[in-house]
Amino acid sequence: MISDWHPLVIHFPIALLSTSVVFDFIYYYSKNKDLLVASWWILLTGLIASIAAIASGIIDDSLIGHFGAVWPIWYNHGAVQIISITGFAILFYFKTIHPKSYNNNYTSYLLCSSILVALLFYGAHLGAMLSGRI
Repeated sequence: MISDWHPLVIHFPIALLSTSVVFDFIYYYSKNKDLLVASWWILLTGLIASIAAIASGIIDDSLIGHFGAVWPIWYNHGAVQIISITGFAILFYFKTIHPKSYNNNYTSYLLCSSILVALLFYGAHLGAMLSGRI
């Protein structure tokens, strides 16, 4: 059944996006440029995987119907996850298209990416509560 896909694909973007941020932190301290390359590819893969997670979540929601109740937004699993993925997409844009501004503001990038990981984990927690696993 198609509604069973969401729990199967959600772990990939969570793991990939958070691992990308870990690699960015390790780069910050080690200055090993290979970590930046790895972080970029992991972030790209995480964003691609998030498309499948969001699509399967929307399909699941069409069967359950909780996404329509958006307010308050911090209690809505789908909205929180879409916001966090959008934030990661913006960071990816700056990392790819504007590397000078990205390199000049690396600590700001790390702060923003850390906040987005926390938001991603919080959204995952909301999803676990919604599914009855917590």
